[in-house]
Formats: sequence, C-alpha cells, structure tokens
Amino acid sequence: MVRAVIADDSAVMRETLGKILEDSGIEVVARAKNGIEAVEYIGEYEPDIATIDIQMPGLTGHEVIERVMAEQPTPMLVISSHTTRNADSTFEALEAGAVDFITKPSGDNSVDIWTQQDKIVERVRAVAAADVSREASSTASTTAPIRSQQPAIEVDDEFPNEPTLVIGASTGGPRVVEQVLSELPKRAGLRILVVQHMADHYTKRFATRLNERTDYELREVSGRERVGPGEAALAKGGSHLEVTGCRNGEVVIDLDDGPERHNVRPAIDVTMETAAKRVSGNLTGVVMTGMGADGAAGLEAIKAAGGKAIVQDEATSRVYGMPKVAAERVDVDMILPKDRLAEGITNAFRGWSG
Repeated sequence: MVRAVIADDSAVMRETLGKILEDSGIEVVARAKNGIEAVEYIGEYEPDIATIDIQMPGLTGHEVIERVMAEQPTPMLVISSHTTRNADSTFEALEAGAVDFITKPSGDNSVDIWTQQDKIVERVRAVAAADVSREASSTASTTAPIRSQQPAIEVDDEFPNEPTLVIGASTGGPRVVEQVLSELPKRAGLRILVVQHMADHYTKRFATRLNERTDYELREVSGRERVGPGEAALAKGGSHLEVTGCRNGEVVIDLDDGPERHNVRPAIDVTMETAAKRVSGNLTGVVMTGMGADGAAGLEAIKAAGGKAIVQDEATSRVYGMPKVAAERVDVDMILPKDRLAEGITNAFRGWSG
C-alpha cells in the first residue's frame, strides 16, 4: 500500500485530498498544516510520497523540499495554484527535487478537486514509484545499453539540411528537458518541437524558462506558425501540437483541440505521428521520463518514416514508464542516460545518411 503525508495550510484541502487518496486505497499516515510539521512528519513516518503545498506558514513548500531532499529523499508532489507567482515557485520546487505537480483549485473549492480525482490518484501513484535516491548518482550512470556508439561532438562537425527534433516528456520531465535543450548546439540548426505533459498556464512560464536556458529561440505555440532552423516550440497545455506541413526549410505547426490520447492533451504521439507524415529532411524523436505509454506509437511512426528514435534509460528516469514501453515496442537507435541525451541527439543527426 502506498503511504502518503499531506501538507497544506488549508484544512479543507487536507481533508478533501486525504479522502480522495484513502478512497483509492492510499494510506494517509499524517496531515501537516505547515511546513515545519511537513518536515517532521516526513521524517517520522517515512512515507512513499508527500504532497506539498507551495505557500505554507513556517516553511514554504520550496524550503520543505530542499530540507527533505537533503536529509531524507522522498518523492514529492507539489500542489500549486493558478497564479504567476506560484507558477514560478512550482518550477523552483521541481529544481529543488520535487518529482511533479498538480494544480490546486482556486480557494477552498473541494468540488473542483473531486472532479480531478482519477488524475490526482494516478499522479500520486506515479510519483510514489519514482526513485529519487538515484538523483545524486544519476550523472555517474555508465551501464545503460547504448545501441549506437558514436564519437563525441566536434567543433567542425557537419550537420544535415533541415534536421527536425521532436522531444516528449511527462512526469519528472521538466528538469531533463531543460538540461537537454541547454546542451544542444545552435549551430546544428535544429527545428525543435517539445511536448511536455503539463497544464495550461504553466506551459507559458515553462517556455519562458526554456528560452532563457537554451541558445535556441523557444516559444509556446499560440496557433498556426512556423519553426525554422535554430528555433523551438513548446506545445501549449490543453492542446495537441500538430505538424501540418513542411516547406522552405520550415516546419508548419498548429494547435489541435481534438480528443485526449492517453488521457492527456497535448499528447506526444500526435506531434510525432504528424511530424513523421509531413516533415521533409531528417527526423529524430526522443521519449523521456514519464508514466504511461505516450510516445511509443509516435516513435514507431518516426522509425517507419526513416527517422531515428532515442529513449532515456531506466537509471536516470524519475518514472520509467513511457521510455520502457517505447524501448519494448520500437527498435530504438539509442538508450541513453539524461546526461548523454543531447550528445546522442546531435550524433544522431551528424553525418546522416538516411
């Protein structure tokens, strides 16, 4: 049985969230009303997961996460509300070590949170399964199978014309996506599409963070637009990102409000499948950490179109769900730790002959 600690300064949220989890077979071992109690209860009860409110008296959620990760690493799920300030704090919490976040309804509206019951329980179980103890040693991972051994990136490397990269990630993904984009050389001239399972409002702030951390010009998709060499686009929360064409060296994209796939929108499969169908030039897809199976069908389509497929390895995936399914279903070209994904992507394009 999954054991949880709930930390929230709202009595209504503590009670409602606790009831949702207990009704689904998750044992709530303690409820903390402030940050100090949260650290105390996590240390005392050693739960499988802790849900952490961002704004709490005593210690903020960010401070709780920093202390817990330093003293007793525990999978933590952030509870964040719809404000710009909390959106920034949420990403800071992910940087501090939280695995994922869910959106808190405005005020103490327990009715709103009950409508999200299934998604909350699914997210709690996924985060509880995350191995946060790997975080400190993940950069030392050298045992992952690599199906394509290629030399490191050289300054004078030649890159193919019109290279397009599609990145997909879910639970535990934001930090990995940031790292990979920050390490990709702009001289490669990639056209990059990023799909991160994330709610609307947060994707706009996430796009701003990504743009600050990469040499590529990155933006959240707002409608029909083009992505050229040295540019990147992030799928908007609540909408699929669809490739609608490819001409004059640019990828044409648009938002699609079609039905959810894998219970999510945006779905990685939608972007990868439409890219495989319409992109000219060289195409590579990457599936990173996350729960579920989104991205496997997309990588299959990319491989069938003559592209290349890369997945993150188990040792460095916070949640080894999507990469595992993809690696089982697809003849992937590389299985790489997070610190070698950028190198693998660059080498996948370099000297392309397919």
